[in-house]
Amino acid sequence: MQWWTHRRKLIASGFALLSCALIFTGYWVLKSWEVRLDGVTLGVVRDKQEIVRRLEARAEELRQVSGTEVGPASPVEYRRRFTLSRATADAVWAELDPLLEFGLKAATINVNGQEVVALATHAEAEALLATLKSRFVNQDNNRTVESVRFRQDVRVSAEYRKLDELVSKEDGVNVLLFGRERRLTHTVARGESFWSIARLHSLRTSVLQAANPDVVPERLRVGAALDLVVAEPFLQVEVTERVTFNRPIPFQTTYVMDHALWSWERRVRTAGRSGSQQVTARMTTVNGTEVSREILSTEVLSTPTTQVVARGTKGAPTLSTGAFRWPTTGRITSPFGARWGGFHTGVDIGAPMGTPITAADRGMVSFAGRNGGYGLMVRIEHGNGYATVYAHASRILVAVNEQVEKGQVIAFVGNTGQSFGPHLHFEIISHGRHLDPLRFFR
Repeated sequence: MQWWTHRRKLIASGFALLSCALIFTGYWVLKSWEVRLDGVTLGVVRDKQEIVRRLEARAEELRQVSGTEVGPASPVEYRRRFTLSRATADAVWAELDPLLEFGLKAATINVNGQEVVALATHAEAEALLATLKSRFVNQDNNRTVESVRFRQDVRVSAEYRKLDELVSKEDGVNVLLFGRERRLTHTVARGESFWSIARLHSLRTSVLQAANPDVVPERLRVGAALDLVVAEPFLQVEVTERVTFNRPIPFQTTYVMDHALWSWERRVRTAGRSGSQQVTARMTTVNGTEVSREILSTEVLSTPTTQVVARGTKGAPTLSTGAFRWPTTGRITSPFGARWGGFHTGVDIGAPMGTPITAADRGMVSFAGRNGGYGLMVRIEHGNGYATVYAHASRILVAVNEQVEKGQVIAFVGNTGQSFGPHLHFEIISHGRHLDPLRFFR
């Protein structure tokens, strides 16, 4: 019985050894190498060293002829395969040899693992990166540079590259700063122009026009979507500096009542004067654009002088005749009330450029001049809390504190301020509240 047990153990051990031998033999029989170039498989060989030796021999021949360091511009890859289907080294080399391209040993700049540009030497690549950093450093006695760094992971590696793949230092700077583009859109808002949109996005109008060849700049529509082409740099240079500069301290304004002035009049009794302070700050910029500022200290150099302004309290004289007159000829193009998500405080009367505008009633002029989106504007006080406003004029004929008669020409229809064509914007105000002018002409 013991004899039989011992025999069974010997048989099992023999089978185990035979299995290992077969596996070991199969490994060496089946082990092969797949040869690839530019992602394309050219064949499978038993021993990759034969291909490696031929590559090195070819590179050495070219080094002897050119006298410079030469190597494959596109690296040959080898991948482990287990297969009986193999080709000879000669057959694979015959496929590989015509496709090989050799290049000089160059320095490639890689950003976040992506190769961006290749230069002839490592020294040129380092000089390019140094130039990029210095480009955004201000040479100023009031600035002390604390740090300059790239926000991306930047590395220089040695690779073989063809001559036509190499760039100069100047071209490399442009590629790293402006090499990638992303498309954005801008929706045109009320009051925007082709010029203001280009300026908002730091673009030339010619670039904006090239991105939107079907758009006529002079006929820009509110709500239209414009394509933008904005440069997105491969590299961002972050500069942290300690900066010292002088900053004005704004003056305060106080008001005093003056019963000798009309309620719309203001007179400066004491002129205000800004003060000055010296500020030290830590400023961080990215590619020249400030992204953060930390105030470290301030020192007052001079204190500001408070401005004193007299504010009139005398009410407008009652000059009204008791009825309003329609101020110009034309049709109503926009009524009083809700409009474009806001509220229209008057009526718009469309009329040709230069059409006379007349005072709706007798009164005294409290404003005559340019007033923001109203453009050239006249306001007349009629007494008893009533006033009228005439906006977007092309020319004004009256002055502040001038008394005007009902029906007197005070201005001409224009297209100034936020206006989309010649018209008169006409308002009637009672004790500070805007009323629908059409109520007075039914």
